[in-house]
Amino acid sequence: MPIRRTELGESSRDPSALIVDFLSVNFRFAYTREELIEELASKGVNVSKEQVARLLISLEYGGGIESQVKDGVPYYQYRKVFGFTPLKKA
Repeated sequence: MPIRRTELGESSRDPSALIVDFLSVNFRFAYTREELIEELASKGVNVSKEQVARLLISLEYGGGIESQVKDGVPYYQYRKVFGFTPLKKA
């Protein structure tokens, strides 16, 4: 019998999905890699700095998040995706 995703618990979710979910809810803020590691740890997901670095590179390349360096520290934030607007005929 199928169960709801919420019954599985958040610890079984993919770390990259948790990062995107966290950043999308907090889209007005940008976070460092260390802050994102702490957020994952608070959800019971323990990953190394190297794993998170690879996840962030992958998510940024895929267009889900964007980064910006401030004072030598990279910050990551959710990248808002706007819908497709077809060109108007002239």
